[in-house]
Amino acid sequence: MGIFDRSTAGHVTPPVEVTLERRAVAFFAETIGETNPIHFDIDAARAAGHPDLVAPATYPVVVGTFAGKEAERKGETDLIALIKADMRHLLHGTENYTYHGALYAGETVTVENEILGFVDAKGGKLEIAQIATRITHPTRGLLIEAKRDLIHVLG
Repeated sequence: MGIFDRSTAGHVTPPVEVTLERRAVAFFAETIGETNPIHFDIDAARAAGHPDLVAPATYPVVVGTFAGKEAERKGETDLIALIKADMRHLLHGTENYTYHGALYAGETVTVENEILGFVDAKGGKLEIAQIATRITHPTRGLLIEAKRDLIHVLG
């Protein structure tokens, strides 16, 4: 028997709004070694036709983390707690992103997670939680669809 709470399969978390702060976007871009100035220089971003800094392609992970913290502040259960993930045995597996639009600094987006299901692997030595995350904008619609696996390593 695994660690994850498999009864949560199919659960969709309440939507959480996250505002993408310019300093956080720029800091993340510089931290990961991004060299394209549209990610950390507002003048370069605007000259390239963007309304503000463009979040790097991997920034949805940060947005998801902010959403989890915001959910906790609102008294809601964080996704990790909801599925009863044990951080002592948790690994990140495959992550896939589908981009429908850019994330821009200054925007407020909505984040929603869906627990797609659970599977076992390696003869029961691994259990995998399959998670989908959607990031949407109120007027531009769906911007990012992410699918990721969280893995417990068992005995």
